[in-house]
Amino acid sequence: MGSIPFPHPRLPRVHGAAETPEPFMEKRLVAALVLTIVIYFGWAYVARKLYPPPPSPPPAAEGPSPAAPAPAPSAETPAAAPASPISASASEAAKEETLRLETGSAIVELTNRGGRVRSWSLKGFESAGRPVDFVPDAARAAGVLPLALAFEDKAILPGINDALFTMTRTDEPDGRIQVAFHWSDGAGSEVEKTIRIPKDGYLADVEVKAIDRGRPVGARLFWGPGLEVEDPKHRSNTYYNSQAVVYDGHTVTRLARRKIDSVVATPPDSPLQWAGMEDQYFTALVLPAGSRGSVTIAPFAQSSAVKTGPSAADLGPLPTVAIALPEGKGQLFVGPKDFGLLTSLGHDLEKAVWFSSFTLIYVCAKPIFLALRWVQGHWAANYGVAIIILTFGLRLLLFPLNQFSMVRMRKVAGEMQRVQPKLKALQAKYKKSKDADARAKLNQETMELYKREGVNPFGGVSGCLPLFIQMPLLWAFFDVLTASVELRGAPFFGWIHDLTHPDPFRITPILMGATMFVQQKMTPTANVDPAQQRMVMFMPIMFTVMFMSLPSGLVLYYFVNNLLGIGQQWLVNRHIARLEAASVKA
Repeated sequence: MGSIPFPHPRLPRVHGAAETPEPFMEKRLVAALVLTIVIYFGWAYVARKLYPPPPSPPPAAEGPSPAAPAPAPSAETPAAAPASPISASASEAAKEETLRLETGSAIVELTNRGGRVRSWSLKGFESAGRPVDFVPDAARAAGVLPLALAFEDKAILPGINDALFTMTRTDEPDGRIQVAFHWSDGAGSEVEKTIRIPKDGYLADVEVKAIDRGRPVGARLFWGPGLEVEDPKHRSNTYYNSQAVVYDGHTVTRLARRKIDSVVATPPDSPLQWAGMEDQYFTALVLPAGSRGSVTIAPFAQSSAVKTGPSAADLGPLPTVAIALPEGKGQLFVGPKDFGLLTSLGHDLEKAVWFSSFTLIYVCAKPIFLALRWVQGHWAANYGVAIIILTFGLRLLLFPLNQFSMVRMRKVAGEMQRVQPKLKALQAKYKKSKDADARAKLNQETMELYKREGVNPFGGVSGCLPLFIQMPLLWAFFDVLTASVELRGAPFFGWIHDLTHPDPFRITPILMGATMFVQQKMTPTANVDPAQQRMVMFMPIMFTVMFMSLPSGLVLYYFVNNLLGIGQQWLVNRHIARLEAASVKA
């Protein structure tokens, strides 16, 4: 309230005499001063009754706000922003309440303490016998929950994430469920947070309005700490979690949790399609309206959240993500990284599906993935059978390269085997000579022997080139089989109930190792050093042990590929045998 002006009486002037106030004018001045004091202190007393100060909430679950370098306030709140209406009275719930929402795809539990998410579990996806939950138990125990509000300045709306909001649910005509949170201290600070969850679907709408002491302020939506939905005792060793992901409309940037050891922030109001947290198969993303905003990524230990108790201390290394909403509106995706689903939702959300960080592998992996989905959708409902069909298709596609490589290497091996006695005679001739001249002479005579016999000792290199050409495809298939949520929980047959988990009885890895051993035995090694031969024969054992902990879908691919390789090696050996028999007859 502004100060109350008191009267300034104009005194009459008497020419030629001193200016002296009249008695009644002195009385008016005294009365005005007394009246001013009465009104001032009276108004202060009434204001305290009408607008009590907000209670100071306990700091245990104060909203996290990553300690990023603070840009100018105008970066998120334009200077020309119109003043928002302020509630004339305080609005705060009497006690903490939770609201359980069930849609066709998720079960969401919201709390009015800070207007945050206590649990967000998906239907149709389980881990260790219970639905996957996007809120870790440790975060829930510490009271650090998703959809908290974060601000650049800790002095803005302190303790707002522990305030008790009023919570109102509305079932809208289009089937969406709207939950509105509201809090006001009645003295210039107010927060409204609204979330609209579709009845069937994964893309929710969010809206945030925040006023701090009479001025609008830009808020950030917080997610974290971490995102880990798989049970630690029920996941493969390829599983990764709590990874930050940001897409600016051109490039997808991923930061693994081990690389987030300090605060990382994008420029204010920069291009931003979406950002959030992810694990191997699921993601939680915020899409700011207008495709502009900023992101702050930091370890929980380095955020400005007040952390109390041992449960909060355990969250220290987990990353947090805070996404600014310059227009106060955005959307929220919490769900699986299903390529078809994300493509149907737009916003380039399908780019959240990771195939590879290398361009060459990515170019190979995406068509392989799309082909696998097509085979499963049109030819085989079972993903295990689809992997077998696709493996056969890839082997057929690469048959000419494999055939050239295997025939070339087989010919070189035969030629080397033919000159092996003469080569050993040369080595025996210079065996006792250790000087450099003798070694040079041995090399010279060896090359002359190769030339005289028509043998190219480097011919095997050209035979290996097709194998190197195939490496990106093999690597891409590995990435597809370890990153596709479509294979998560997909059974093959019998004892294999999930193609993304290891074979529980280790049968397929043993079969894979056995086929690898057979294929090596069929490959001629006459010109290979005996020590190297023993090393090569040890590789099937090493690969068998290694593949015991890899996803069974990947092991199935290598097993089938080895079987087809055995068949092709038999054809090559038969072809070479015919050529050698023909040369002998000639």
